Amino acid sequence: MKPKLKLGVAAAMMLLFVLQLSAQRPGGGRGFQMTEEDIKQQVESTSKTLQLSEEQHKEILKYELDFYNKRQIEFQKMRSSGEPPDREEMRTRMTKIMEERNAKYQELLTPDQYKTFTEIQEQRRSEMRQQREQQQQNPDDQPADRPARGRGRG
Repeated sequence: MKPKLKLGVAAAMMLLFVLQLSAQRPGGGRGFQMTEEDIKQQVESTSKTLQLSEEQHKEILKYELDFYNKRQIEFQKMRSSGEPPDREEMRTRMTKIMEERNAKYQELLTPDQYKTFTEIQEQRRSEMRQQREQQQQNPDDQPADRPARGRGRG
């Protein structure tokens, strides 16, 4: 594999890792809060990885910022109900949002770019499943370099 392609795939994997939604467990969770600056950096990385045109880059940036805001609103609705969120309802809502997002990407990307995008997404999902399984097997085993909550932003 060409070095540029390897770097691009690695960058896309990092992007997808950060974009993945993580539902918080009752009593807290190990999720993190993204900022608009994070979104901009991720789109820049995606742009390089998938070799997006300037127009594709602009459209995806606009869409990702909208997507980010939509997710934030959904999370806020679920949290403000005063009751612990229904995991199945949360999963259904987030799945719908992700499907809309993927449809938008399919519309904006070339077939080769979209294929690479979906391959990276699936690889990332697989890695996250493995991490969840390991976490379930060893719930108290958390890496020392990872904070228990949040990203440490003041």
